[in-house]
Amino acid sequence: MFIFAAFFKYLIIIVRMKKLNLFLIPGLIGVCLLISCKGQKAPEQTDTTASQTTGIIPSVPEGSIVYVELDSLTANYLLTKDLSAELEAKVQKLDAELANKQRTFQNNVADFQNKVNKQLETRAKLAEIEQQLNAEAQNLNQLSDDYRMEIAEEQAVMQRKILQAIMDYLKEYNKEKGYQLILGNAFDAKILYVNPALDITASVLDGINAKYKAEQKK
Repeated sequence: MFIFAAFFKYLIIIVRMKKLNLFLIPGLIGVCLLISCKGQKAPEQTDTTASQTTGIIPSVPEGSIVYVELDSLTANYLLTKDLSAELEAKVQKLDAELANKQRTFQNNVADFQNKVNKQLETRAKLAEIEQQLNAEAQNLNQLSDDYRMEIAEEQAVMQRKILQAIMDYLKEYNKEKGYQLILGNAFDAKILYVNPALDITASVLDGINAKYKAEQKK
């Protein structure tokens, strides 16, 4: 009986490409959105007490430093949801393509093993098949890596699009509000404490989603 031990030494187990969790990269989320404004009025004393549970948006005086919760803003931004759905569809498509190629490869391996066990081919022919299967295994692993890199790149582009859209909107938003700075608060943003009364996330989210809906209708 022919035993092709070399084949089993070089045989590469292909693992299906896992679906990506479409969350924004923490390092990107943690970027502070700094909008500087010239000629602002000095902040006036005002009652900034607001109830976040009731959804009341606080009245923050012009010239103040305010912030948005970036995790919440990006997660609930309609652009994020649409781009994430597109990327998830591509992940599923590539995953299915890779899984199909892997099934074909596994069937070829099983056929090869059967021929080895039953001595259905010459030693030279089995060596040729073994070489082909090793090449297929390497190609599948390379294809899996290529797919992962492709998805990672597209996810990074998606994240940049979302952040750029938020920054562009905040410039428009701040023309009316006149804040001195708009900070982006996130888990790793190194902001140790923020007064909840300065949180304008709800106001920004309402506005940016309204703008996005209007643009989609054009």
